[in-house]
Amino acid sequence: MNKMQDSRIHSRRALPDALGQVESELKAAHPELNFHFVGQAHYGETGFAFIEVAGAADPIISGQIREKANARLEQLGFPVDLKQGKDVLRIVPTRQD
Repeated sequence: MNKMQDSRIHSRRALPDALGQVESELKAAHPELNFHFVGQAHYGETGFAFIEVAGAADPIISGQIREKANARLEQLGFPVDLKQGKDVLRIVPTRQD
């Protein structure tokens, strides 16, 4: 496997791991809430296009959790930036539990 292929595989693995880490951190910070994340990433990008918060009944709470997730992912080096007209793929977090 060449370095280009290796970096693409690493990036594909890094996104679910980062999303799982952030999901675990926010679940620990908000044990009263029952939610999980599903990410979307643009093909060929190292960050996320969008983070979905599923399971939170209140849309305001869901939005607040998403904002915290976006900020934490940015801190970890995974920007969240939706680009118009670019296809996305679904990213399921690597869950810590």
